[in-house]
Amino acid sequence: MEKNASARKLGGLIHAGLALVACGLLAWVLSKNADAIHKVYDRPLDWNLFAIAGLIYMIGVVSTFVRWYFLVKVVDPRFTLRAAILLGFIGNLFNLLIPGAVGGDLIKAAYLSRMHVKRTQAIASMVIDRILGLLGLFLLASVAGAFIWSAASPEIHKLIVAAWVINLATLLLLVAIFSQVFTRIFPGLGRGHGKVSLIVDELKEMSSTYRRRLDVVGLGWLMAAGNHTLNVLAFFLVGKMLFPSMPTTLTQHFLLAPLTLFTIAVPLPFGALGLSESVADVLGKMVNHPSGMLAMLGVRVLMYGGALVGLVVYLTRIREVRALAEAARHSEPE
Repeated sequence: MEKNASARKLGGLIHAGLALVACGLLAWVLSKNADAIHKVYDRPLDWNLFAIAGLIYMIGVVSTFVRWYFLVKVVDPRFTLRAAILLGFIGNLFNLLIPGAVGGDLIKAAYLSRMHVKRTQAIASMVIDRILGLLGLFLLASVAGAFIWSAASPEIHKLIVAAWVINLATLLLLVAIFSQVFTRIFPGLGRGHGKVSLIVDELKEMSSTYRRRLDVVGLGWLMAAGNHTLNVLAFFLVGKMLFPSMPTTLTQHFLLAPLTLFTIAVPLPFGALGLSESVADVLGKMVNHPSGMLAMLGVRVLMYGGALVGLVVYLTRIREVRALAEAARHSEPE
């Protein structure tokens, strides 16, 4: 008990420190763009564009829950779309707004454990969902880069190459997992009870579960690309609301938005608050965006709006979610 209490206390301190880092980054980037912020607020904004962007963003969010539903159905046909959407909204809330170590994926894993789904299979469904999300994200950036390569500047070429490299690396990782390359090269990795062995076991479970259903994997990849297309459109519309004469094209946003949104995966509180805005500020200048930072802040408002929907779902199922959170805390060390 004392060990668990100490671990929780340490986790809380670490999270508080990371929150301070995130807020510091945000304060720094806001101070750098103070003039641009004042100019935006000095003119009327088209809130209809923001409402459309919000609707598009929410459709994209729900589509990610549907994608995970199809992946879990491979593991357990009893899993329902309603459960996937409920868990998706609650997980989104935990990942973005609720401080603490228990994240949305742990809540999902706890729910699947209650359905008597094997722990390794539950984790496999979430790992492959994340990998397909990355593939879909950088597929868009890679295709957009190929279209504009000949007319792009050397600075844009760097963004395009970065998107291609990340896309290829993620694809090679998925192929390596499915072909079980790691255990073939290092057969001793899966033996024992250490952390490395647990990871290898989970990757083997993912490989054996999903390589027999490549149709579902392919569908998930296409759905991920569609989901991120909606995110790019929302990012573009937010930019148009803030800067009606914005010179940055929609095609250029297919480079700017994926590379910016990729930073949300960095383990900083509140969806990498501050870091994503800093990256958007740098990348925006490369594609002649008036202020990538302000556009990302607008998208951030949409993200927190989606999390508030999760709050409503959470409050309607608060007893069940609290039980799941407690189960997640017990399984957290694993």
